[in-house]
Amino acid sequence: MAVAIFSPEGPCPRPRDRCPTRAAAACIACTASPVLAHGFGQRFDLPLPLTLWLVGAGATIVLSFALIALFVRERAIGTRLTSIYVGRFAVVRSFAQPRFLAPVRFIAVALFALTIAAGLFGAQNAYTNLIVTMVWIVWWVGFAFICALIGNVWALVNPLRTIFCWIESVFPTVVRRPPPWAGHRDVSAMGAWPAVVLFWLFAWCELIWRGKDVPSELAAAVIAYAVITWFGMLIFGATRWLENGEAFSVAFGVLARFAPLGVAMGRQGPVVRLRPPGAGLVIGRPVRFSYLFFVLLMLATVTFDGFQETPLMQRIDTAAQMSHFTATLLFELSEWGLDETQLVHTAALVVFPLLFLAAFWIACVLMARLSARRPLATGQEMPTVSDVARTFVLTLVPIAVAYHLSHYFSLLLTAGQFIIPLASDPFGFGWNLFGTARYKVDLGIVSPYVVWYTAVTLIVVGHVIAVYLAHVDALRLFGDRRAALLSQIPMMLLMIAYTTLSLWIFAQPIVG
Repeated sequence: MAVAIFSPEGPCPRPRDRCPTRAAAACIACTASPVLAHGFGQRFDLPLPLTLWLVGAGATIVLSFALIALFVRERAIGTRLTSIYVGRFAVVRSFAQPRFLAPVRFIAVALFALTIAAGLFGAQNAYTNLIVTMVWIVWWVGFAFICALIGNVWALVNPLRTIFCWIESVFPTVVRRPPPWAGHRDVSAMGAWPAVVLFWLFAWCELIWRGKDVPSELAAAVIAYAVITWFGMLIFGATRWLENGEAFSVAFGVLARFAPLGVAMGRQGPVVRLRPPGAGLVIGRPVRFSYLFFVLLMLATVTFDGFQETPLMQRIDTAAQMSHFTATLLFELSEWGLDETQLVHTAALVVFPLLFLAAFWIACVLMARLSARRPLATGQEMPTVSDVARTFVLTLVPIAVAYHLSHYFSLLLTAGQFIIPLASDPFGFGWNLFGTARYKVDLGIVSPYVVWYTAVTLIVVGHVIAVYLAHVDALRLFGDRRAALLSQIPMMLLMIAYTTLSLWIFAQPIVG
């Protein structure tokens, strides 16, 4: 993702501005060379030809598959990914106490309120208003990093949940009484489909919506989402809605399954356990299809984020508008308020998750057929394609984590610095509360070479971890080692294909 460069007088003119967090990066007012997150424009040459990188990454995955197949033999290996309860340590226990969490949650609510107030009442300028950087950089990118690398901190500090709990404590009979229109209140029967819909809408806002860098419009969108969340919690109960319907509790929860700290809410407060990275993804049972689609949606949207800035996407835009049929259709649909480019990208955002689902499902069909060539253990039933898909989808989470980290790495390091001056002047009124308003962002903090090597390392490591977890699940699902090995060939090929796609996107010049 490109970090756009803007002069103090305003943004440099660009033919198109589709980058989801480019609005936050637009806050950077300086004249240094651009730092690019997934591509390097025309001014950066890869240290080696892209073909060599692709071959090397693919060979690494194949070698990892061979080594894992050679040394990981026991079906019970998954049960050894045990965790250690760290709540007995005084330092950890002190952080989990209500006297510590209460002020932290209060601060989170205060920052939420400040962000909304800045968007509604502050200067309507993306470069000087807190809300743009806070929403797209600090919250979405920053919390994703924290949840993936540390643990599910969002579950502890979610301000929407805190505000609802405060209201519930003041008006318990009103909040806990089901509304007369609620009907059947078991949201778990719907699975994660509410979260799927809400996350897709969020992805559309992040990647396509023009108002994402307009403070008042972004504030209105945040308020609308908060109202939807509180309404869902009121009807279905806080815990059930957060687990099934609230998109970001589900999304951060998916990423947090990879983290070394497992955080669960118990009756006495948070229960924190230390575990190997990725151990939270070995659950020993198939997930629901809606949860499967949510994981693939996360993977597809962050990939589409990079893909839509490539020359290929530009050629798709041009082809769609050059065709008489599609041009006429786009013109008629544009009467609804979206321009032709937005309509093409909206259609692509619908297609991308379906393509990911199709590719994954085909791999699972092949896995089921190849494993059927070996007799299973006595009394063990042959798993269906649905069982295979719903079992192995969590093994893709390390890939999603790796691509998210590599995709947003330079953005967090560069545009994330802008929170320093905004802390002193959140409304853009010219304040200097903490003496940091004149801080200049250092875009040279990370070089394209560091970005590229970091991206390659993260993507390859994520795929290797995914290969290991897939083998663990295969041993558990099929029981027979030979059947497990045969089943993993399609999965390995799928991972090589996705590695190739990821590195290709990173190597493409930015089309802005």
